Order: sequence, then C-alpha cells, then structure tokens
Amino acid sequence: MKIRKNGVNIVMEDINTLEKLEEYFKKVDCYGEYNYCFTCQIEPSILPMLFGAVGAIIEIKRNKNVMGYLFNKFDKGICLIPIVSDTLTKNKIDIDNYIFINNDDIEKVIIKNEDIVYKKIKIILKNKTKYTMRAVKKIKNIEYHEKNLNNFLSFYK
Repeated sequence: MKIRKNGVNIVMEDINTLEKLEEYFKKVDCYGEYNYCFTCQIEPSILPMLFGAVGAIIEIKRNKNVMGYLFNKFDKGICLIPIVSDTLTKNKIDIDNYIFINNDDIEKVIIKNEDIVYKKIKIILKNKTKYTMRAVKKIKNIEYHEKNLNNFLSFYK
C-alpha cells in the first residue's frame, strides 16, 4: 500500500460522466486495462445521530475531513482518491493524498448489503489496515455507477 502525493487539490467538479471520473485516476497513474470506477462514502458512525450537527463536525474531524472516495478497481489494485470537506457544504477532490492498494497487499474484500440502498465494502490488507465504506447501489442519471459497482462486486464474489 502506498499513500502518494501527486498533483494539486481540485475543486469538486461535476463527475456525472465516466470520462470525467476516469481523468482523476489517469492523473495519479491508477488507470489500467480494465477499470471499475464509482464513488463511495465513508461508513458513518453513530455520532451524527446522537449529537446532530456537533456529532457531524466531530465525525468529519475524526475522518480527517474525508467524506468519501473516488474508487477504482483496476488490474494493478484499488485506488481511493479522497473527497474531503472544507466545510459542511463544500467538498473537493484531493488527488494529493490518494491511496493506491496493490493487489498483493489485499488480504480480503468483504461486501455486504447494508440495506436496500447501500452496499458495504470492507477492504482488509495483509498488514491489518482496514478501509470501510459504503456505495449507493444506483445513482439517478449516472449510468456508469451501477454498472461499475456491479462489475466490482462480481470481481470479489
């Protein structure tokens, strides 16, 4: 696993097309022969439910402002590009701090139905580092999301 520093922070752009999303992975050299690109969220804790807006702020700080990831499973591994929060309402894509997980470093990937809307994805590395996130199963008017998520899910069945 490598956490790389490359490029500059980019203000959150519209990523409603696969081509726009793939450009981020090309910029950090995490684009391969096949690519399953989609977006996902950090798995939320109970803090926001218990403490409302204060809990949400604590949650954001606890996750180092990471709200979710641009996700790509490709032939060399998995790339996670953080989506970070500047404030509660403004997000940006942080290509400076992307995470590349080599296939050889992955111990297992666990995928479960969280509910009717989300798939829970847990990536466990051989060094016991864990990445837990959730991906919405379908996003209206974003056809690539469901297709690529399903391809990713099939890869780890």
